[in-house]
Amino acid sequence: MAEKTEKRGRKPLPADKKKPPQETLKINDFILPFVKKLKGNLKNKLVTENTLSQLFDVLDGKYDQQSSMFKSPETVKIVNELQEKIRVLEAEKQIIKDKLIKNKDIRLNLVQERDNWHLNAVQTKNELENLKSSYRLLKNNYSELLNPEHVCMAIKANGERCSKKAKLDVNQNGIMIRVCLLHAKRFEDHVVK
Repeated sequence: MAEKTEKRGRKPLPADKKKPPQETLKINDFILPFVKKLKGNLKNKLVTENTLSQLFDVLDGKYDQQSSMFKSPETVKIVNELQEKIRVLEAEKQIIKDKLIKNKDIRLNLVQERDNWHLNAVQTKNELENLKSSYRLLKNNYSELLNPEHVCMAIKANGERCSKKAKLDVNQNGIMIRVCLLHAKRFEDHVVK
């Protein structure tokens, strides 16, 4: 079977004619006008490659004296402007770093304070639950103490419980019961004194 050659679309370049990928640089917007000016001077061949390399050496801080290195006053001016912009940017960077450090300390203090308040709230809630539980227990004990069983515990002949006020304690079959004076006569020999 014969191979079909692709006839649609853009044909790829041979390996020997391909261009290498271009390098890209990210430039701060603050110094972009100076970079454009430098690029225009480079296209107009006002700046040589040697001058450009010396310019970057100065920007990197390798050379201190700019005016003696560059004979062109335009390049000296560009370098001075760039270095001034770099100083301003460095100062702004330091101010931002200081603000970030202060903000970080403030946030840390706020988080610690919030944690302390949260811990106090949890402890207070636990104490409140303990107090509620104690209150319920004491309320039940109080109601029992206020309303002790004063009614006679004896059973009448008709099977109902006697409703008269109990005055005496009687031992019936090993159990202490409270009875009224009428029913106490039945248990005279069992009356506890």
